[in-house]
Amino acid sequence: MTSRARALCRVAAVATRAPVTSAQHVGSSVIGRHFRRSSSTSSSSWDALASELATPPGSNDPAAAAAALGKHELRVDAWPHPSGVATFWLLRHVDTPPASGASEISFDPGAELGIGDNQDVLASVVQQADILYGMKTRAPLGKSIAGQLVRAAATQSQSPLTALVALPRLCQWARDGKRWNDADIQQKSNGEACEAAEAVALGIPREGHSVLGHGTFAAAEPAWVALAEKHMFEDDAVLNEMGAYKQALKGVFKAAHMADGDPEYLAVAGGAMAVLR
Repeated sequence: MTSRARALCRVAAVATRAPVTSAQHVGSSVIGRHFRRSSSTSSSSWDALASELATPPGSNDPAAAAAALGKHELRVDAWPHPSGVATFWLLRHVDTPPASGASEISFDPGAELGIGDNQDVLASVVQQADILYGMKTRAPLGKSIAGQLVRAAATQSQSPLTALVALPRLCQWARDGKRWNDADIQQKSNGEACEAAEAVALGIPREGHSVLGHGTFAAAEPAWVALAEKHMFEDDAVLNEMGAYKQALKGVFKAAHMADGDPEYLAVAGGAMAVLR
């Protein structure tokens, strides 16, 4: 799974950064699939919901934003990336284009939700083969609303799905509390691993080494995996994202060492990700 996760992350970079304008609908059984929250009325239009999400309390309070969503009928769209490497599952209001008859969906995978081509996208999840990852929601909505996308993907999949969750605050969390010194971390690893984990968290070479390289990351594995698994259940955002996947998928989230070797991700997470096994 670690090697698959690493390969997937390279593909994800292409899927989320490539310039795109629009793509065709796929599968009438998926496109336009509705998740009814309440009976549709004149007051439950996309314009009404957009207004609620653009002004307080809906613009800054996750609970108020979720309550606003609860009064509206939503739709799941499947948006295939033009490169063919991934499909993006999108949550929209049922009234947003193409509500009926239109052949294209405008979506920019590299942009935030709630702006530009993504103005009307409430949540998104990426799928490649049998792996889901890259969950996003429009601020200030919580990740739980994306569970609808996970269920839609699982319903359409011919095989069981798994999920990846990034840990972008892992290094900062470890540094802030010098967590490599925690008794439980040391019990699960050894002195060399904890020393290497400290170097990974700080982003500096170990004593006696000139670079922070593959040897240090390899030596850190027992301690870094233990740190990642501890962090996964202390970081509310990560916990909520894992919970959204668990709404529809079976398994247990475990830390995967060096799942993503991108230099930027190594600097913030030491390469670790949470993987549903």
